[in-house]
Amino acid sequence: MKILAIGDFHGEFPYKLEQRLRKENFDVIVGVGDYCGIDEFWPYIRYIFRATKNNEKVISAEKFFGKKRYNELLKKDEYSMKKVLKKLNSFGKLVLFVMGNGDDGWYNYPFAKKTTINYKLRIKKKNKRFLKSLNNFIDLNYKNKKWKNFNLIGFGGYMDIEAFFKGDFIRKRPDLLRARQSRMKEGRIYLFNLFTKIDKRLDTLLILHYPPKRVFDIIRDKKSTLNGKSAGVRFFTEAIKKYKPFLVLCGHMHEYQGIKRLYGVPVVNPGDAGKGKAAIIELDEGKIKKIKFIR
Repeated sequence: MKILAIGDFHGEFPYKLEQRLRKENFDVIVGVGDYCGIDEFWPYIRYIFRATKNNEKVISAEKFFGKKRYNELLKKDEYSMKKVLKKLNSFGKLVLFVMGNGDDGWYNYPFAKKTTINYKLRIKKKNKRFLKSLNNFIDLNYKNKKWKNFNLIGFGGYMDIEAFFKGDFIRKRPDLLRARQSRMKEGRIYLFNLFTKIDKRLDTLLILHYPPKRVFDIIRDKKSTLNGKSAGVRFFTEAIKKYKPFLVLCGHMHEYQGIKRLYGVPVVNPGDAGKGKAAIIELDEGKIKKIKFIR
């Protein structure tokens, strides 16, 4: 079986990549998130990082861009998501997918129920209807599913990364630290619970958006206040160590493309699809036979 692993489009499915993939042979597509999240939002994201580091009050995206421009960006972002997903659907292959942190409005965020700082991410009704119209798609976000001879576990969406728990800033904001710790605890329990419900006779494929801590996780962006820090998730690493899935797919980090091993488990980042990258993974009896990285 051949898996096309792909993600981090950020609203762009390059024509050259699309045409290249139509000539490739694969059996199933696995999407690791960030189908939308257009680049025009990056100035606001960087502003949040700077303001947070300086312990300044963060204004809303609507105030940052202005109401008119903000609404224009939201419409463009939504259109870009639909465009990317329609193209993935057009390959006529099964698409197993999780969402990314840039896919706000397209998934429900199940955590932060007990914190005062709450990420109220909910799927919009019209987006839910659109996803249901994609006949080849199977949503694995925060879910497990038995498929063929595999257990599938998906865990995407927004995460509090390791870098958010370090530095002077977080020590000045105990309320934010408690909120993040609470969300992290809820997430860990949720993921480990998914693993307890799998068929132990089958191999398990773990599909993430963020990387686990220690692989593909160090931020290499000199424009970011988090440059050099880890964007990994510690409890992903803990789950991999304990449950030993046969393969882990992740994305989020545009700096990387490749394969590494974590406690003997292969972890693959297919690269930034928005820049023409993907990976085709050939499996044989639950083991990687060959990987082709598309650049």
